[in-house]
Amino acid sequence: MPSSVTTDVLSFGETMIRLATPDYERLETAATLDVSIGGTESNVAVALARLGRRATWLSALPDNPHGRRIAGILRAHGVDTSHVIWSEHSRAGVYFLEPGAAPRPTRVIYDRKQSALATVDPERVPYDAVDSARLLHLTGITPALSERCAEVCRRLIARAREHDVPLMFDVNYRGLLWTPEEAAAGLQFFLDHVDLLFCGQGDARTIWGLTGDPGEVARDLLDRSAARLVIVTAGGAGATAVTRDGASHFQPAPSVDVVDPVGAGDAFAAGFLDSWLDAPQDIPAALRSAVASASIAMTMPGDLAIITASELAEAIAALDHAGDDIVR
Repeated sequence: MPSSVTTDVLSFGETMIRLATPDYERLETAATLDVSIGGTESNVAVALARLGRRATWLSALPDNPHGRRIAGILRAHGVDTSHVIWSEHSRAGVYFLEPGAAPRPTRVIYDRKQSALATVDPERVPYDAVDSARLLHLTGITPALSERCAEVCRRLIARAREHDVPLMFDVNYRGLLWTPEEAAAGLQFFLDHVDLLFCGQGDARTIWGLTGDPGEVARDLLDRSAARLVIVTAGGAGATAVTRDGASHFQPAPSVDVVDPVGAGDAFAAGFLDSWLDAPQDIPAALRSAVASASIAMTMPGDLAIITASELAEAIAALDHAGDDIVR
């Protein structure tokens, strides 16, 4: 590894204040709200940092109690926040979460317009942070926030290409941010430059109309992108990875007593990257790590996967013992 590398994963995106109702209450009747933080990119960074990886989170925050809370929590979990852009005249995004239990779904209300990240000046972003990273992590949430965010993403990718830093891109479609048609158009640039592409089976159907089993969807996404590896997740049905050379790997998901599903996909991504960074050719091992990480994350409340490397190793061992990995 070059001596210039100082972080394993650089992630760019927005983290919000999360206000959730306790004990499955409705937002319209709750007298109190539980305060925490959440954001896909920082969720991944926290999980990686807790697993012993060097994770850097690049974003913009208001210089007020909300912004300081977000940065402080991320630092407490070992995430490098030294590249955060601080602003005196901005706000943090907020989201309200009403946890559901079947058949009532979990519901989210965003209050994130004109946030510090959505209004960030692209000229203030330290793009050279990419130079010392092993991997750049972006998601489809960030370019949907504003054209400024989309521009920053494009510049980060251009810088990554200059320094041979691979891009991991997670589609993460949010229907509250843009329509499927807008997403299809806005995401094409990222598909044209991605190395590792993650996509939910439902997102692929919503945005591109892709149907069929996860392996077929993954192969369709390979055809639409520059990716050398596509991972399609299907919730409790597991995950499938397909490589450019045609190899396909399937990993079932274990049974989980779900406490909070929010952030499970981010824990999945972190678990995958934690394994892949050391052994990029061992896709089955990375899938086991991903599924095990997500399963642990769903057993605790909040967006953040508060896990340890030893816990993840135990969960992976349980999958191995059950013979859950299937290669076809």
